[in-house]
Amino acid sequence: MDADTDRGLRARLRRPLPERTSEVLREIAAGEGERVTFRDILTQLRHRAFGFTLLIFALPCCLPMPPGIPTVCGIAIVIIALNLIASRQRLWLPGAIAGKSVARADLKRMVERWGRYLERLERICKPRLPIVTEPVGKVLIGLVVFALGFLMILPIPFLGNMPPGFAAAVIAIGMTERDGLIVLIGIGVSIIAIAVASVATWAAILGIINFFTA
Repeated sequence: MDADTDRGLRARLRRPLPERTSEVLREIAAGEGERVTFRDILTQLRHRAFGFTLLIFALPCCLPMPPGIPTVCGIAIVIIALNLIASRQRLWLPGAIAGKSVARADLKRMVERWGRYLERLERICKPRLPIVTEPVGKVLIGLVVFALGFLMILPIPFLGNMPPGFAAAVIAIGMTERDGLIVLIGIGVSIIAIAVASVATWAAILGIINFFTA
C-alpha cells in the first residue's frame, strides 16, 4: 500500500460516521469505483452493530439480483446468525465472502429503491424493549436469522428469496436502532416469510412429481 492510499484510508476512518442507517448506505453507494467488495462495506461500517451488517446482506435479496448474489448473501447471513448464537463480541466473516463484490450501480439502485422506506422506518424507531436486543435476546434473533439465511441459499421458486430477505432486513433495522419492538415485528414477518417459502417449495415439488407421473 503506497503512502497516498494509506493517507486516504486513514482519512476515511477518521471521518465521522453518519448517524442513520440510510445515510451510511447512501454514502457507500456514492463511493468511487465500479464495484465494491463486502470487505470495503464492512470497513466503512466500523463499529456499527451486527444489525447493520445483517442489513447489508439482506437488502440485495429484497430485489431480483444476478444469480449467485442471493446465495452469497444467504451464506453470509447464516454466518452472522452463528456469530449471534455464539454471543461473539466481534463479527467474523470468511475471506471468501468478504472478498465478494457487487456492482456499485446495483448497490445504488438498491439504496434508491429501499432508501425512502428505511427513512420512514427510522422515524418510528427508538431504543426500547432492550431485553430483545441484549445477549439472551440475540441468541433467539440468531436462530431466526439462521433460518432466513438458509432459505436464501435455497433456489426457491416464484417469489424466490425476497420474503426472507425482507424479514431479515426488518430485524436488521431493529437491531441497528436498538428497537426491540421492530425486531419482534421482524420475527413475525419471518414466520410469514418461512411459511410462504415453504408453500412455494412444496408447490414446486408437487409440480415436478405431477410432471413425471402424468
